Amino acid sequence: MLGLVIGDNRMVTGFRLVGIEGAEAISVTEAKETLKEALTRNDLAIIVISEEFSVDQQIHEIIDDVRTSRTSPLIVEVPGSREKISEVNLADLVSKSLGVRL
Repeated sequence: MLGLVIGDNRMVTGFRLVGIEGAEAISVTEAKETLKEALTRNDLAIIVISEEFSVDQQIHEIIDDVRTSRTSPLIVEVPGSREKISEVNLADLVSKSLGVRL
């Protein structure tokens, strides 16, 4: 099973460097279309999407629908390369993605 990352150029390049397929998006519309296309694939175990795009209401509805109606792929929202963060707590990211508190 494979993984796919949807994000800006820097984020996608970083994931590609470790061997994970990426799809660069420069707008919410592109990210939404890429996500919809990815969900038609049977070989993806995980989709990583930049929070820059997942905060969009339509994209978040798609993500919520997948989380409640399917067992795969796992969709993980992560801070994008443009977002300013001081610390990323992995347990919080996993909890947010799975909808359960660790």
